[in-house]
Amino acid sequence: MKQRIDKMGFIATIVIILLMTIPLIIDPKASADYMQIAYAYIANNFGFLYIFMASSILILLLWLAFSKYGNIKLGDSTDTPQYSNFSWSGMLFCAGVGAGLLYWCTIEWAFYYQSPPFGVEAMSTEAAKWASSYGIFHWGVSAWAFYCLPTLAIAYPYYVKKVPMLKFSISCHHVLKGKENSPLGRFIDFLFRVALIGGAGSSLGFSTPLIAEGISLLLGIESSFKLEVFVVLVCVGIFATSVYFGLEKGMKRLSQANVWLSFLLLGFILLAGPTVFILKTGINSIGTVIQNFVQMNTWTDPFTESSFVESWTVFYWAWWVAFGPFVGIFVTRISKGRTIKEVILGMLTFGSIGGAIFYIVIGNYSLYQQLTNAVDVISLMNSYGAPTAIITVFEQLPLAKLVIGIFCLVCIIFVATTYDAASYTLASSATEQLPVGEDPHRLHRTFWAITLALLPICLMYVGGFKVAQTAVLVVSLPLLFIYMLMTYSFMASLKFDSNQPSSNEKTLINI
Repeated sequence: MKQRIDKMGFIATIVIILLMTIPLIIDPKASADYMQIAYAYIANNFGFLYIFMASSILILLLWLAFSKYGNIKLGDSTDTPQYSNFSWSGMLFCAGVGAGLLYWCTIEWAFYYQSPPFGVEAMSTEAAKWASSYGIFHWGVSAWAFYCLPTLAIAYPYYVKKVPMLKFSISCHHVLKGKENSPLGRFIDFLFRVALIGGAGSSLGFSTPLIAEGISLLLGIESSFKLEVFVVLVCVGIFATSVYFGLEKGMKRLSQANVWLSFLLLGFILLAGPTVFILKTGINSIGTVIQNFVQMNTWTDPFTESSFVESWTVFYWAWWVAFGPFVGIFVTRISKGRTIKEVILGMLTFGSIGGAIFYIVIGNYSLYQQLTNAVDVISLMNSYGAPTAIITVFEQLPLAKLVIGIFCLVCIIFVATTYDAASYTLASSATEQLPVGEDPHRLHRTFWAITLALLPICLMYVGGFKVAQTAVLVVSLPLLFIYMLMTYSFMASLKFDSNQPSSNEKTLINI
């Protein structure tokens, strides 16, 4: 079947990108000021909703996995998984985390050590305990739950009810009654595109200065905005090429290569760094998160108003919400033949363990440099920025330039795999019909790979970590309410279909 581009969706997405980027270029200072005002308003007035949703979605997913619905296969009864567990977990992990993981796992503890949660004294032993633990929580099961729910809500109508389109609006198929092209359905897809463009732009806005700083050290050239733009263009070239070759030859191979490179990097740091400290602190951090998980997952800080929750937990949950539909569409595409239970447990387990390993090895190595006064990471970060502090931490390792080179390469591939998946989902959502097994046209995918670079360049031009944070929060808020509608629609569809086995022979298996 010849694919037709959804012209209205295509044009609307282009308009979104222009509306986001033009004000940033015309008046960067005013744009940054307005964005920070918006961040404070949303975080203070709607932050509790993000906290509530994180707990609610995780509980719902765990119930689903072990309920009768957990045995529903995403596809026909004879379908088997298209990808091995290794390939599947590698692709979903690389699509879901991006280079932001490399940025935050190295430096996030420094923010918490200076301004710890729960009224703990700054720069104390107790602060170090929370600093080494909170990142694992923010990249753990609650985060991946925000990815998993839209995956199931999209995959169920796509594979089980045979809806021939791969758009976010099909997650509300039951409520929309199959009218995904209605004004409400188009509005849902519109909000998804806004969130994806804003979230993806912010992610690249975090990681690009870090890659540029590493290249600056390796090549002995000055780190500048021009170098950052060059890095963006290189990343765009890589993921545009990957997108062009498709999932099997592009995304799959990039993901597998990055998993092995990451293992190499993590293994070297573990063995060459303070191995005992890293392992002891890692075990302690996991225990801290497990013991305090309910408190951390429900803490809204109503009494002290320290702004920790608004600055960090709300920001992270907003990030996952903004990326959730995009990851959901992509993981849907690679999950044919798996059951609901397999998808839930796989995403929560593989995603959380992967994030924890990065934080335990790289984060604790970086923390060790601060605690032993080998590098004053916090002073470097406060004076010169996080990218400089991060690269300086890696300079303390043996074969430092080689390690930094591998680190930058892993960052670049993470960027490529994330934007590969983002381009794929944008192309999918701007295609009128996309039957199971088909991909959007490669030129269509490549177009979005190039177009997605505009916003991060503008965010870097405006400058600042806070601006990128704000972009994520602002674009995610409308999606938070769509998540509620999506959850109702998905659960209502499961219940309706389970009560009508005769008219839905392929819907339920082993129930």
